[in-house]
Amino acid sequence: MGDMLIRGINPELKRRLEESARLNRRSLSEEAVVLIQKGFATQRAGLEKTGDRLCSLIGDNSFTDDEIQEIARSRSEADRGPPDFRRPE
Repeated sequence: MGDMLIRGINPELKRRLEESARLNRRSLSEEAVVLIQKGFATQRAGLEKTGDRLCSLIGDNSFTDDEIQEIARSRSEADRGPPDFRRPE
């Protein structure tokens, strides 16, 4: 693995990183790596369409042709209301 030196860190940012590392029982370096990875994952997720993200997770071969056609048909249907989880009186 490579190393990286980050200069010019704002004291408040460093304090927050130290606190986060302490709470998560990680070193500063480990915490920084985790937060950088989460930042990139969040950034990538924001750029991807949800369907594309799901396909990347489950693969294109998971749906039959009939299932794909049903999904396409359902896209033109009116939205349903939210379910009612209240107990009957």
